[in-house]
Parts: sequence; C-alpha cells; structure tokens
Amino acid sequence: MAKKETKEKKERKKFSKPFSRFLIILFWILGLTPLWFILFLRYVQTDSESLPSVSTLENQEELLATTIFADDGVSELGKYWAINRTSVPYNEISPYVISALISTEDERYIEHSGIDVKAVGRAIANMGEAGGASTVTQQLAKLIFTFKEREEKRAARAQGLGQTEEEERISRMSGIERRLYEKVKENVIALRLEQRYTKKEILTMYLNQFDFLQNAVGISSAAKVYFNKTAADLNKEEAAILVGMCKNPGLYNPYGFTVKDYSGRLSARLNISKDKVTEEQMAQEREADSLRAVNRRNTVLYKWYENSSKNNPALTSTITKAEYDSLKALPIVTDYQSVDHKEGLAPYFRESLRGEITDILNEKNEDGEYKYQKPNGERYNIYSDGLKIFTTINVDIQRHAENALKKHLKKNIQEPFTKNNKRTDKFPFAYDIKENTIENLMNSARKRSTRYRSLRRNGVSEKEAIASFDKPIDMKVFSWNGDIDTVMTPNDSIRYYKNIMRAGLVSIEPQTGFIKAWVGGPDINHFAYDHVAQGKRQVGSTIKPFIYSAGMQFGVITPCETTPNISYCVDVQTGSGVQDMTQWCPKNSGSKMKGEPVAFEEGLANSMNNITVAVMAKMGGVAGPRAVAKLMRDLNIEIREQDIVPAMCLGVMDLSLLEMVGAQSAFVNGGIYTEPTSIVRIEDRNGNVVYDHTPNAREAMSEELAYATLSMMRKVVTSGTGASLRGTWRGDWGGVTQPTAGKTGTTQNNSDGWFMGLTPDLVTGVWVGAEDMAVRFRSMQWGQGARLALPIYGYMMQKVYKDPNIHISTEEFEKPYGYENSLYNCNGENKGEDKELLPELSI
Repeated sequence: MAKKETKEKKERKKFSKPFSRFLIILFWILGLTPLWFILFLRYVQTDSESLPSVSTLENQEELLATTIFADDGVSELGKYWAINRTSVPYNEISPYVISALISTEDERYIEHSGIDVKAVGRAIANMGEAGGASTVTQQLAKLIFTFKEREEKRAARAQGLGQTEEEERISRMSGIERRLYEKVKENVIALRLEQRYTKKEILTMYLNQFDFLQNAVGISSAAKVYFNKTAADLNKEEAAILVGMCKNPGLYNPYGFTVKDYSGRLSARLNISKDKVTEEQMAQEREADSLRAVNRRNTVLYKWYENSSKNNPALTSTITKAEYDSLKALPIVTDYQSVDHKEGLAPYFRESLRGEITDILNEKNEDGEYKYQKPNGERYNIYSDGLKIFTTINVDIQRHAENALKKHLKKNIQEPFTKNNKRTDKFPFAYDIKENTIENLMNSARKRSTRYRSLRRNGVSEKEAIASFDKPIDMKVFSWNGDIDTVMTPNDSIRYYKNIMRAGLVSIEPQTGFIKAWVGGPDINHFAYDHVAQGKRQVGSTIKPFIYSAGMQFGVITPCETTPNISYCVDVQTGSGVQDMTQWCPKNSGSKMKGEPVAFEEGLANSMNNITVAVMAKMGGVAGPRAVAKLMRDLNIEIREQDIVPAMCLGVMDLSLLEMVGAQSAFVNGGIYTEPTSIVRIEDRNGNVVYDHTPNAREAMSEELAYATLSMMRKVVTSGTGASLRGTWRGDWGGVTQPTAGKTGTTQNNSDGWFMGLTPDLVTGVWVGAEDMAVRFRSMQWGQGARLALPIYGYMMQKVYKDPNIHISTEEFEKPYGYENSLYNCNGENKGEDKELLPELSI
C-alpha cells in the first residue's frame, strides 16, 4: 500500500511540473501584456521624440577614435580618443567571433526579427534561471541608444543644463517601472534596427560598439589590446574569450585579474585593514578570478560545439568535439598591449601632430566657416569623429632612431656625464655656475611641477608649498634600466632629473620634405619636452655650412681657395657714423694657428672657427650677416634682428632641430627648400578626403652652390670632425661607409652637441644636451658634437642600411649637369681666380 502511494506521488509530481510551468507562463503573459501595452502607448507612441528616428538609425554617429597611420598607409602609429573605438567591416572580423557570438548569445539569430519569442518564454518560465532573453539586436539597441542617451543626459547635468520634461517624468518612476520603460524602448529600437539593417550589419555594429574594458571599445581594439592582433586574425580560443566577456567584461576579463589590487575587496569581506591582507589571500582571490575567465571561455566553446553539432545554419564556422576538448584544456594566454596616448611608436611625434591637426581643423575661411568641416558645417573632432591621418613616418626608420638614441645615452653618455657632474658640490650644475643662478633654475622647476600647482590649487601658501620640497616622500623615478621605486625629497628629484641627458632626432626626405623619423626625447612619460620642434638651443658649428654657402654666393670664396691659418677680425659698426666702428676678434677653439695656408673646405671639415670668421670678414661686418640672414630666410629660418651680427657665424642663435634639418635638406635637393611635413592627407570615417597636403617649395640657392656646399660637408665625414662615422677606432657606432655629408656642432661650454648627417635621400639631425645649459660636460673630450650626437646617427644608420624593409640609396649624390666647369669645382680648371664671373648677391 505504501509503495502504491509513493508511485502516485511521483505521478502527481511528474504531472505538476510542466503544468506549473504552464501556469507561470500564462501568468506572466496575461499579467504583463496589459502593462507592456500601456507603457508602449504612454511612453513610446505619445513620446516618439525620445526614440531614434529612421534617419538616425541610418546615419549613426559613433564615437570613433582617430587613427594615425605610417607612410605605408597600413601600420598604425597610435590613436587620439575619448573612447578607444575603431570600427571594422564584417569581412575584417574573424568568422570564429561571429559563430561564437551567435552560439552563446543568440542561437536563433537568423530566425527572429529582433525579439526571440522562444527565449522570452523560456526566461519567463524559468524565472530567468535558464539564461537571458535578449537578442544581439536588443543588446545593440541598448548599447547604441539607451546607454548613449544616459551618457548625454549625464553630461548635460554636469554642465548645469538641468533636466528635460522627459527626464523629470522618468525620474518619478519606480525602479521596476523605469526598467520596463527602457525595455520597451529597446525592443522597439531593436525592431527598427532589424528593418533598417541586414543581419551582418547588426552583428558588425554590435561588435564594434561593445566595451571590452582596458580602453578597448569594439572588437578591433579588443583584439589589439588583449592579443596584439587584428580582429580578422583571432583564433578560435581567443574568439571564445572575447565573446565570453560580452556577458560581463569585468567578471570574465582575461587580463584584469593579473593587475587588480585585491586588498580592498578582501579587507571589506574579512573586516580587516588592508595592510592585514596577506599575499597568499590575494593570490587565492586572483586565482579564483582567473578561473572565472577560463570557465566562461569553456562555456562559450561548449555552446559553439553544441550549435555546431545541431548544424545551426547561422554559424559561419564550426568546431568538433575533439577541438572543444583540446581548446577547453588550454590556459588563457594574453599578449596585453597597454593603450595610452603616450604608448607605442613615435610618441613625441604624435603629441606634436595632435597640435598640428587641431590647428588645421580650426582653420576658417573669410566667411568665418571652418575650412575643413563636416557636411553639417560643424568642426571635426579628432577624439570622436574617427578620422584617419596618413603620415610620412616610416615605422622601421622610426624604430631604429628611437633605439639608437636610447642606446647611446644609456651605454656611452649617462655614466660619464654623472661622474663629470659629481665632481662638484653643486651637482648636477657646473662648478662655475653661481648659487643665485642655481636657485633660480631650481625654483623655476619647482613652480612648473605638478606637485606645486596641485598644492597651490588646494589653498596651500607659496611658502609652505616650496618648503614641502624638502620633505622625503615615496616616488618612482626614471632610470635607463627601468623605473625605480625610491624615497627622496622633491628637491633631490629635481636635481636628479636635471642630470639625465636628453636628446632629439629628426629625419627628412629632402626631395619631398616628408618627415621619416621623429624622436623628441628619451622617454615621454618622464620627459615630455620635445627637442625636435619645441626645444630651441644654440646651434654652434652646424650653422657654418650656411656661412660658407653665403660666402660662395656672395662671391668672396671658393672651396679650394686658401687663406692663412691665423686669427681674423671683423669690422663691426657700432653707430651711424663712418667712424663708429670696432672689431670683433674671437678666439679659435681646439686647434693651433701656425699661419700655414688652409683651404676653405678644410676649414669647414675641421670646424675651424678662425676660418669661418675669415669668410664673414671677407663678406663684411654688415653685408655678411645680412647675406647669411637672407639665405636663412630663404630656407624658412627667421633670424632675430639682434642675432644678425658677425658672431652669428659661430652659431650663437637658438634654433630648433626641425628648422636646421629642414634647411640643410636643400643642400641635397639641388638648392630647393621643401617645407618639412608629416601629413599626407586626412580622411573622414567614410574614406572621404578632408585635407590633402600641398607641398611648399622654393629655390633658395643655385643647384651648383648647393652641391658645392654638400661636397665640402662630405669632407667633414671623410677627413674632418665627423670621421669617426667611417671607422671603428673610436667606438662601435662607425663603419658607415655609404656616401654621407655631415656637420658636427658644439656650443659654448659644451652645453649642446649636434650632428647633421646627409645622404642622397635622407637628412638627419641629432641634438644632445641636458635640460639646462648650466648642466654640462667639463671638457671637449666628451662635450663635443662628434662624441655627444654623432654616435646616435651612426647606430641608427647601421641598422637603416641593413634593414631589407628600408630602401635607402647607397649611390653617390647627384652632381648637377655641367658641374665640371663650375667655379665651385675643386677638381676643375677654374679654382676661383676669375672673380668677375662669380654671381652677385643683392642684399
């Protein structure tokens, strides 16, 4: 009898389970349908303005990052973004991602019209315990519109614009009512999306919109950030990992747990202070987080395998049982790429480019309208309009340039520079710098610091803020072997950083003016100042080629003409009268003057100051500086009026590295100056050209004069101050035997070292020095340009010439037609005796 009752109970349970489910479904359908209908009528039909219009759906304005491309038009240098989102078309997304997404999130994707009725019924029947009911289309509707709407309203409130009537109405709703209201809107939007777009387009929009965290919005950014791949190259396991994140990117993140600080979470859970949390406890918590990502990936793989077994027609690729078993056993391996405006190749260049692009987009025409505008007349925004900037930077040359700069400073310069400066109790300042000058430099550095500005903003007095720089604190400081955690006073850290050597490098293609490499410093995270365009320092002897060019153009010298190796003076007019004259007689540096004849080309090759002064003297104390200033102006360098004096022949003026390299490029380009540029064109998100670069070129000197100066500069490398570039006796930066012209430069007290290297199709300039001219080498042995700057060029060109991806000429410089008969040709019959045939220069 008892057995019979048990059997009857089982039958009743068997009968009651489906019946109970039916009653639940019926309850929800009957109970919620009126509410949904009322909400639909009240909020959607009567408030159609709150829904996106058809035109909005067809012309979505996503927030897209601007992408910067190298000269190949494919390699990405970086991005400018408020949200790091890059859209890619359907055919550039791995088919594995598409199949994994459909299998996991919406297996009846091709059957429904935006709302999956079966999934809704299942969710209601199981009270949400059997999975959600949102389709990919509904999720997209929420991503694009609901979330965007919330963000816009939040931004409006932040600006003090107040609430609209709709916002006030929504704010009065209960939590459930508000969510139902939003759900109705999402469903209506989803239906509209299905009407306007194909299934492929909806999938593409969803994957391009989803935020995978870690500054990775969209499948393209996520593939790059987590696996250092393109979206098209993701394999099956990686696809499963990223699709798994679509459920909850924070919970199932494959990388986040590796860097997360668990002490706060554990201290709250265990009710203990953070310092009581042990490493073992954090390791256990980290392991638990990592397993979540693994388990979620495996769930995606299983759903994919399950749909593959059922031959789901929506899948574009399938996996077998063997693949599933193999993939689920794999550990998760990421190749995480940190995303930041400063990360990646050419960071100094990208920061400079940001300002240039902004200036271009801000340009207006005579009518006050933006010169380069959107179809609606608005200004383009580099952070959200998805522009594509095609630049002239060559990734391989750039990489070799960055590596060369860091290698030389770290390997050859920093250690002897530090030893040099520690010999004085004024470290790192030179022994002859006065204390009041040091204090002014230190105080200027304090007031430029983030620490000082922050204290002052928070109401701290200037005296207290300055005093705080003497208190030791924890900090992270730069070193050539990586950042160091240490304790020191902010004042000591300022002195420490002033001792770190800085450098800049820029390479230009002389025929086009295209900038191929731009290195503004050793580390942009610690040294943001850009020594290519932003920094201006005394140019020293790098000015001398222009002095000799002006002398030849003026008709007072030729390369092979000689002059006695003696001290020279230049007459300088001090007043308006003829009698108001004095003489400028600088001392020579480095070499003894024995009176023997010296050819002018030898004077340039060995950077002999007295021979350069002789050139200026031959031109005259007034006419000479004016002739040089005119030539420099033709080369796009405006010399200040106070610098147009005889002393300019020794490079006392401050100029930027970019200005100097751009000007010297004319020597290679047949006397034609072409303005340096880094932008080829700018396109909008749809590929329409917004801006196209127009070259700016002009003749600055004759072709024969340019070649004559270039020939003189070649002797700098073959037998002059830059000869270490050819051999290997001085250091491992030599061995560069390809045709090269050059010029070294050293400024007063060895504060700056320069080198200009010219080849037939690449002109490169290098500057090396400290932050302040008061921090410097004590002697010419280390402080000269041939030791400070030239090795960087040598290291770079060693790699450039060996790189199969870089096609740089190894041929001779092109000689002008008929140069054999030129007055400037040292090998010809005419060596400058026939002065009346020399061209005149009107000043």
